[in-house]
Amino acid sequence: MKVNATFCLLALAFLGEQTANALSSEMRDAIKMVVKYPPHIDVKPGSFIVELDGEPARFSIGKQYHLLFSGFSVNADENFDPALLASLPGVKRVWPVKLRTMPAEPSTANITYPNLGFTGKGVKIGIIDSGVDFNHPELGNCWKTPGCMWQYGADFVGDNYDSRDSHAIINPLPRPMDCMGHGTHVAGIIAAQGPKVTGVAPDATMGMYRVFSCPKNGHNPSSDDVILSAVEAAYKDGHDILSLSLGGGGWPEDPLAVACSNLVKKGVIVVAANGNEGTSGLFTAGSPALGRGVISVGSVDNWNNTGSAISITTKSSVKSIMSSTPGNEEIPFFFDKETQLVAVNDESDSDLGCTNTTQSLSGKIALIKRGVCTFDKKAANAQAAGAVGVIIYNNVEGMLSPSVTDPTINIPVVIIAEADGNEGTQRDIITVESTTGGQMSPFSSFGPSPELDIAPLVSGPGGNIYSTFPLKLGGYTSLSGTSMATPYITGTIALFKQAHPEYTVGQIRRALITSAKPRVSKATGYNIHPYKSGGGLVNIYDAITARAHFFPPVLSINDTTDGLPNGDTRNFMQLGMRWAQSSVTIKNLDANKSARIALTNAASESLSSWFANGTFSAVPRTAPESFDPVPNPSIFTQVFAPQLLGSNLLAPGEQRELEVFIVSPFGLKEEDRFFYGGYLNFTLTWDGEDDSPKTYTVPYAGFNGNYRKQDVLSDPKEELPILTDDEGNPVSELNNFGVSGSKPLIANFRLELPTRMISLTLLDPENKTLGFLPEGYGEYVPRNQQGPSSFISYSIINGTVFEDKEATQPVQVPPGNYRVRLQALRPFGDPGKQTDFQIWDSPIFSVS
Repeated sequence: MKVNATFCLLALAFLGEQTANALSSEMRDAIKMVVKYPPHIDVKPGSFIVELDGEPARFSIGKQYHLLFSGFSVNADENFDPALLASLPGVKRVWPVKLRTMPAEPSTANITYPNLGFTGKGVKIGIIDSGVDFNHPELGNCWKTPGCMWQYGADFVGDNYDSRDSHAIINPLPRPMDCMGHGTHVAGIIAAQGPKVTGVAPDATMGMYRVFSCPKNGHNPSSDDVILSAVEAAYKDGHDILSLSLGGGGWPEDPLAVACSNLVKKGVIVVAANGNEGTSGLFTAGSPALGRGVISVGSVDNWNNTGSAISITTKSSVKSIMSSTPGNEEIPFFFDKETQLVAVNDESDSDLGCTNTTQSLSGKIALIKRGVCTFDKKAANAQAAGAVGVIIYNNVEGMLSPSVTDPTINIPVVIIAEADGNEGTQRDIITVESTTGGQMSPFSSFGPSPELDIAPLVSGPGGNIYSTFPLKLGGYTSLSGTSMATPYITGTIALFKQAHPEYTVGQIRRALITSAKPRVSKATGYNIHPYKSGGGLVNIYDAITARAHFFPPVLSINDTTDGLPNGDTRNFMQLGMRWAQSSVTIKNLDANKSARIALTNAASESLSSWFANGTFSAVPRTAPESFDPVPNPSIFTQVFAPQLLGSNLLAPGEQRELEVFIVSPFGLKEEDRFFYGGYLNFTLTWDGEDDSPKTYTVPYAGFNGNYRKQDVLSDPKEELPILTDDEGNPVSELNNFGVSGSKPLIANFRLELPTRMISLTLLDPENKTLGFLPEGYGEYVPRNQQGPSSFISYSIINGTVFEDKEATQPVQVPPGNYRVRLQALRPFGDPGKQTDFQIWDSPIFSVS
């Protein structure tokens, strides 16, 4: 069956408007699917993005892109062949169209800067999101009228668009009204005008570009082609800053990351959420945050939690805040009529809600105790009994948001700190102090990028942020996510832009990072790794008033080599040490005063994605593992700058480059695969100001060893790769299995590092390669994660192959014995060098 789908075709580097003609019917009929994106990546079936090489190409066009790319989208069937497209004149690269989600979920926000005297006035901010309730009294109650805060924006999807449906038709509305809530919440963090919520930049001029439709089954992703149209529209409207609280992918070469990088080159500041996959470990930062020049944002927990509360009648009249539910931010815990609260009593005569209940919860709110089973299980049982909402009361100290991931759960689920289950509810707003305030949010994604660039670059408040919400959904709520930290950083940049309109995108980016404040772990007392926090928590006052600039603002070191600098003849490896050489340029912005430079090192904990036995660890292993009052210096980095031993004086207006040598933690073994990190603290003291020095930080991070030699595939202890039948069962008698179209084998594998290229080919007994397996080739592939849908990748072995990447039809191989060769390119590897690939050969099996 053929299904219509959308394809995006894009060109690099502002090639200008081109004309596209219809594809001939003969060529259209010849197009068949050969290469699919790896199964653990969420993509739009039959949809691709193609980068052109400066020449016009002929296709049946849909969307056209003229500003950031020269290209267009086309309509084609599900069997559209990216390999054939790649072979056409003018085509440089082919991407699949990915589906994007908002990384929300897992104040008193109102953390504003009245003392600075800046409010964002005169700065234009565009938001790519789910729309905005512009009727909200704290968001102007207006749309594109004189004096209105909303002067720009458009709807790109309408209320019923589902990007997962290849038949979906887009019917945009005249105005980008929000039916989900995410965009309205984001807008309030940036520019709400009070009195309940005051944004960081309340006088900014705003634009909203709606790319997410109304939620279906809990969420509704958007797709690259729609988002790219919105990005182009925002650029055309002349925004100074573009804020994107969305993500996916995971490579700087991702099409949305490339588009945003081009936007930065055009002078637009792009701010993007780093992602909410922190519980899945390293390498979980997404696109467009990884775009070059884009400011990627991590999340810090708010110091106070503000939100809707319930007042439960107890002996102590406890009033407890209700935290929002990750994954269900579209379903507010709000009822327009009195709703009964009922304590659950399940089949096991327990209040845990872990088994079915015979009591009727129809139209009621279920009160359930935390513990024993998952939040998903509790919510599913309550929903099956007719409950309209679930309150889980915590049995341990601290705040958290119950993580509900089952898409079939469509009732709100919240958690309260204390309750005894008595009846009576009352909507209210309260603020309580957070025990994790100022700490990095657990959900905030880790870097680095696949190329070991530090991500995020900076962090902002994103955990439990109170902001505006659509009036029909309650008007206000608290949400958590890097989606909330991103608009906060966007607002602070608007203040900076108002204070320094002459600064370039790069200068603003550098000032934000080097004036941020590194985070310290409450649990261990050590600095949190830059792969989690970037430069640290944004400090816009220090950024605006900075008297020195540092570039680069981060040092992404890649791997760490052997030896000593400056011709030292000692064998450093005898000491088990490695070092990296970098440089930092410092500019004294004071035209009248000299400054003395002092450099100190603030090493962070080191991180590894592997346990000591070599198996994968979703939660990064740290070194040191816990607080040590007398820490071993060999497990921390050491830093020295020989030039400062001579002169440490920086003349007025002088710019000076300093060589910096970073010795990696020699007490950590290379086979443990740790990523070290830390912060170069440059303290500057200007003439006559001995009592008021200023410290600026440059985060650094790298791999403790030769990263180029690291394995991409899982350790053999994980029992992967492996061949199974189509039900996932290992096959013991492969020689007698008899592979056929109706009786396939499955090649299962797991990527524990991202890879630029991966292939699965079929080999005969003479080691001759016959071709690629179906779904047997991918480029710029992120690593697998721990979730059930992304734990492994696979390719089907059914006795057919595609003879090369340009083949449009599979061919049947003759009966006989064969094996599969899996090749994954190692980090920084050259696709043209066989020695740069990690190779796994399967056992021999028979094809009938």
